[in-house]
Amino acid sequence: MSVKRIFLGEIIGTFILVFIGCGSVSLAIIYELITTLFEVALFWTIGVILGIYSSLKLSGAHLNPAVSLAMLTEKEIKVNEFFYYIIAQFIGALIAGFILFKIIKNDIEIFNLKTACVFGEYFPNPTFDNLDWVSLPIASIIEMMATFFLIYLIFIITNISKLKKLSPTLIGLTVGVIIYIVAPYTQCCMNPARDFAPRIIAYFNGWEQFAFNYNGIGWLIVYILAPLIGGVLGAFAFKLTLKNRIS
Repeated sequence: MSVKRIFLGEIIGTFILVFIGCGSVSLAIIYELITTLFEVALFWTIGVILGIYSSLKLSGAHLNPAVSLAMLTEKEIKVNEFFYYIIAQFIGALIAGFILFKIIKNDIEIFNLKTACVFGEYFPNPTFDNLDWVSLPIASIIEMMATFFLIYLIFIITNISKLKKLSPTLIGLTVGVIIYIVAPYTQCCMNPARDFAPRIIAYFNGWEQFAFNYNGIGWLIVYILAPLIGGVLGAFAFKLTLKNRIS
């Protein structure tokens, strides 16, 4: 696959995913136009579906470094392609975060931890109460397992021939369901590009005391390393269990 197609597809797809997804969080926190986790999860579902459809024919629609690393593990892409993917995903997410901030900046009344959640993710989820037990190790395990199940199910969906035409919708629904289950604890990342790039936007635009400080090195361990590890484990699990049994 050409570098041009990878960059174009992943930038467009990741932009759509992050803009719609983070936009839904802003609708909930900044504007209070949506009031339930179900609605936020539904927006993320739509963002994933549209992101995949917009980039599938160009780059294969990874839109997530954890997906790209899983594909590299399965030798579906080459090492140099992997780096093209994650750079493009980061750029797409960065542009989405920047444009979203420019749109909503005049409506942000206070730059606190709650509004920081529009861009980056924190544990325990600041919008939920009585979750102090979600420590860094627990949050890491939650994110790792969430990404594990996502990648495992992506491989199943994309390897069953009868489901291929429905794969964008099924993957989007999978993401939405996992978000609905996991978000109360860690906001549910599963995607290092989705978290890290908008977090940079937050850091340089008023949330510098929260972006890379609030959870210590949690931004790295919970929202980058844990999803990557979960993605690799998901790929290995698929290879060991179902790869040679479904078609």
